Amino acid sequence: MRSGRLLLVLLVPLWAAWNPLRIANRAVSEGNARLAEGKAEDALKSYDQALAELPTDPGVHFNRGAALSALGKHDEAVQSFLRATEGKTRELRSSAFFNMGNALFRGNKFGEAIEAYKRALALDPNNADAKWNLELALRKKKDEDEKKKQDEQKQDQQKKQDEQKQDQQKQDQQKQDQQKQQDQQKQDQQKQQDQQKQDQQKQDEQPGEQQQQQQQPEGREPPPDLRQVEAVLDSLERSPKSLEQERARLRAIRRRAPVKDW
Repeated sequence: MRSGRLLLVLLVPLWAAWNPLRIANRAVSEGNARLAEGKAEDALKSYDQALAELPTDPGVHFNRGAALSALGKHDEAVQSFLRATEGKTRELRSSAFFNMGNALFRGNKFGEAIEAYKRALALDPNNADAKWNLELALRKKKDEDEKKKQDEQKQDQQKKQDEQKQDQQKQDQQKQDQQKQQDQQKQDQQKQQDQQKQDQQKQDEQPGEQQQQQQQPEGREPPPDLRQVEAVLDSLERSPKSLEQERARLRAIRRRAPVKDW
């Protein structure tokens, strides 16, 4: 039953437009007739004409707000009803605030609708429709606040997850950088070892003659060739005279001063 009443109450601005304020003005009368026929657009044009003649009349603003509400132009309707709250009678001001609350409600501005309904009840405490719509607006506002809170919690949770993900990515990147650095160090060490090995191989592959030259002290004659020694011995065996000459040569060699090798 409450859902059916909600539909009826929220359509109060339209019912008010079907029973608009009667003002001694031809354009207002035409607007009221058009609105009663469901021609809200034509009614609005007539009210605009009346407003040009009576720009400060609260009743004209009230009827214009009703036409705007029927067209779904809730923000504009709120402004017209706000001007209608300047009326002289409590009944007009209360009705203007009530209809303004309905326009705000339909525009999903529940917080502002609550304030409008409270103003309407302050002027007319017996307005049962205003009480009912105020309760609905309060419930809507509570649901809206809870949804907003849940959305904020989801955003905070998502933000934390994103931050954790970024931190993990940074840690992974640091590990990759460390691994690259270690791999580079290993490559450098291996390269150095290979170079040392190549240098050692080059040294090992040097000619034996060069090694002999490095080992032989400077200023000393190289040892005689074995074949040369055998030839000398053969010659000495064939000629005693040559043997004596060779002995004399050896004695002369012994008398020579030693060759310095430093």
